[in-house]
Amino acid sequence: MRRRQSTVSLTIDVNDSEKDHDDRTFAEDSPFLKSDSTLTNNEDPEAETKAKRMRRMVILLIVALIVSVDLPSVLQSSPTVRIIEDIFCKAYYEKNDPTKFSAGGTIEESLCKVDSVQAELAYLKGWMSFFDHLPGLFLAIPFGMMADKYGRKWLLVVNVIQMQIRACWVYLILFFPNFFPVKLIWFEAVFGIFGGGSMVATALLFVIVSDVTPSSQTASTFFRLGASNFLCFLVAPPLAAKLMELSPWIPLTLGLGVQALAIPVTMALPETLGCRKPTDPTPPTPKPFSEKDTREAERPLTASEPSMRLSNGSLSDTFRSVVASFVANSAFLFKDWRILFFGATYPVRMLASPLGSLLLQYVSKRYQWTLARVTYISSFEAGMSMLALLFLFPSLSTYLLKKKGLNVSRKDLFLARIGVSATAIGVILTGFAPTIFVLFIGMGIGSLGSSAGSATRALLTSYVQQNEVARLYTALSIVETIGLTIGGPIVAGMFKTGMENVKTGLYGDAWLGLPYLIVGALLSVVAILMWMLRLADGHQEKGEEGGGQNHSSAHR
Repeated sequence: MRRRQSTVSLTIDVNDSEKDHDDRTFAEDSPFLKSDSTLTNNEDPEAETKAKRMRRMVILLIVALIVSVDLPSVLQSSPTVRIIEDIFCKAYYEKNDPTKFSAGGTIEESLCKVDSVQAELAYLKGWMSFFDHLPGLFLAIPFGMMADKYGRKWLLVVNVIQMQIRACWVYLILFFPNFFPVKLIWFEAVFGIFGGGSMVATALLFVIVSDVTPSSQTASTFFRLGASNFLCFLVAPPLAAKLMELSPWIPLTLGLGVQALAIPVTMALPETLGCRKPTDPTPPTPKPFSEKDTREAERPLTASEPSMRLSNGSLSDTFRSVVASFVANSAFLFKDWRILFFGATYPVRMLASPLGSLLLQYVSKRYQWTLARVTYISSFEAGMSMLALLFLFPSLSTYLLKKKGLNVSRKDLFLARIGVSATAIGVILTGFAPTIFVLFIGMGIGSLGSSAGSATRALLTSYVQQNEVARLYTALSIVETIGLTIGGPIVAGMFKTGMENVKTGLYGDAWLGLPYLIVGALLSVVAILMWMLRLADGHQEKGEEGGGQNHSSAHR
């Protein structure tokens, strides 16, 4: 969901959760790609049928939720930019050249591409992105702890409600520009304290899906859910463009009404915490438990150990209890260097997200296109990404598992490498593009990067226990949010610098692509590091029969 992934086949029943564990421990010499582990169970056919039925229902509701949130979000994107641009444009010409106003008090959109208006627009959008993601930065882990302890559903419901409130706030500010300063739209971020914002909502969606999805199908399921997201980007931009020819307020208002449908859809979702997964059709190699692991997993908390319960003492005791609980519940993130490595790539990869928001303004300014016309480019990119997620990556995933004999983790790593590399190449071409044709080539290649997030989440899920998944995803949301929070102002600043350098005459309009070229260079470094990671000789591609463990180590 905008702004926008357990590979363990483990059967967990709500009333029998203490019997089934996937307790993993990692030492410093843990292999980079650990063979998946699971427990063998005597499957109950009736329970298995119920698990499959529940999975289908959850996936269908998640798809409906994604569409009901992302479709209006995309539908409102271009109209919002156009309305804000018009507000700044009128203020600029009212001060500098009132003769540009028509008899009806309007100004031609082509006159609004002056550097002063575009710089102010980029500044507003950049800091709006910064404020939007602040709540998630501070609340992701606490809400992740709550989701692991109390459930996922109602946190998601609260999140969807606050999204609707935020959209109404922006609509109100823009509808009365003479009464409200347009920068008041920044304050819509305040509502993000209720639920944590879009990043927490995204993490919850991934957790819910992983709760009901077998190991070998996790990445492919994420790919298909991602395709439903890009379906919105395929359908909404042309619709928005047509409606904007009449008035930008039509798609903005329509989006507000469609988004309200997300609330009943979310409330229809079942609670998935502790639910039973369907049996994995390609079960990974089981990992035997040591007696120590079993005793530790089943041991109840002692009175001195931190838990989610708050202290009944003073305020300072309560604060210490919360901090101790936070540290205890986050410690698993630092036990495996693989989680730290891939987590560290997220802020850099998230810098590509503000570039997507900048695309409308960048193309409109560089190629002198109207914003309504630019929305069709978004449909092209979304169509390419949707085809990749629906057909290319699921097929490639199956090929790597069945034909090449890779285990699930190796397959996910390969897909993540492809995704980051494609994103880097696509972003660089988009920034370099001297013509719109080259821009389309860059966007087509960049659309293959849609696999990176899903594959990385699926890979990291295989390194943690079932009851740590929500905290893992919210931790990833935090590092994503760091990138998004700092990325908005940074990208806006680079775009402004590029516009200033256009005036020098050196390289001309190529300076407008400065944000894309710099972010593309950073993504290239991340891609190179991911391709440099190698497994030690003798690492087993497939698990040995009988549950043998893999003892080889990874090296860089």
